Amino acid sequence: MKIAVIILWFTTKNTVENEVKDKMLVSLKDNYKEDILANSNSISNAWNYMFMALDCCGVNPVVSTANDFDSTSWCLVSGSCKGLNTQIPRTCCLNVDENTYTNAPIGCYYVINPGTYNTKGCYDALKEKLLSQSPSIIGVMVTAIVIEVLAVIFAFMVCCQVGDKSAKISDVAKT
Repeated sequence: MKIAVIILWFTTKNTVENEVKDKMLVSLKDNYKEDILANSNSISNAWNYMFMALDCCGVNPVVSTANDFDSTSWCLVSGSCKGLNTQIPRTCCLNVDENTYTNAPIGCYYVINPGTYNTKGCYDALKEKLLSQSPSIIGVMVTAIVIEVLAVIFAFMVCCQVGDKSAKISDVAKT
């Protein structure tokens, strides 16, 4: 089964990657409401924490004032982006955490000066984080496959030995 999963992964990798990226974009667009960590929207909070934890911004890389946030309700309905007070969330600024993001430099979130914000998109950052764990995941899967193959070989050997002993016992019973 593990071998089938590995083969399936390599054959559908691009489809899965595109689907995940699309779902992330839909989630950001439909659920990102505010760049404040203490807001009532848990999905906005999750996005904000991800921006800070992975040092990323948006789903796709941010290269200008036109970015993934333009289609969010934070920019279209409410929030500091709607009034053109900010272009990206403060949680996307470099070297901020949950205690310092409110003091992020205005050149980061309002003007978007290069070198003041995380340009990497969260899809790429998340993919890198997961791929950095792949050698250990692959190692565990290979070890499990080897153990399963050895268990089958051992079970086959036990069955053969039991079969030989039962044949000898029946031979003795005949005489």
